Amino acid sequence: MIRSHWFNTAALSTALVMVAGCKTTYSDKDVHWLSIDEAKKAMTESSGSWLSEPKKNVWIDPRDAVFYRVGHIPGALNVQLSDPDAISRLDGYGLFIVYGEGYEAPIADAMIKTLLKGGQKHVKGLQVGYDGWLEARQSTELGDDATRAASTTTTDRWQRQPVNNE
Repeated sequence: MIRSHWFNTAALSTALVMVAGCKTTYSDKDVHWLSIDEAKKAMTESSGSWLSEPKKNVWIDPRDAVFYRVGHIPGALNVQLSDPDAISRLDGYGLFIVYGEGYEAPIADAMIKTLLKGGQKHVKGLQVGYDGWLEARQSTELGDDATRAASTTTTDRWQRQPVNNE
């Protein structure tokens, strides 16, 4: 009887460890933030190994399309957490550097963790965000993300500002 109880307890403990070990979670310890200089340097380097083709690194802007339209880092892709095609749009890129509006922006943090959970291995964040990029007088671009499907709405999601879909 005691031996059977011990065996059941050991079997249950082993099963719990195996189930718990299968679920991967990401915490703030997994998010690596870069300065502007570190991020710019990383963007000039190609990703990949000597056995594979080099991959282009890319900026990821997870902010709303309205904010992206009025200013973003040159070459950035506007990929939002709510975008069902987000991960497939990122195929073929190497390092992802994600930024939000401000310092260690929550939207950037969430996107980094989502990409890591989705299997991307090379994901970093721009620590100062877009506001810090502007304060450092770095170059910016205006306009929509050409790689993103065209929006069918004529207002932003808060229904405040008309959106010019030219």
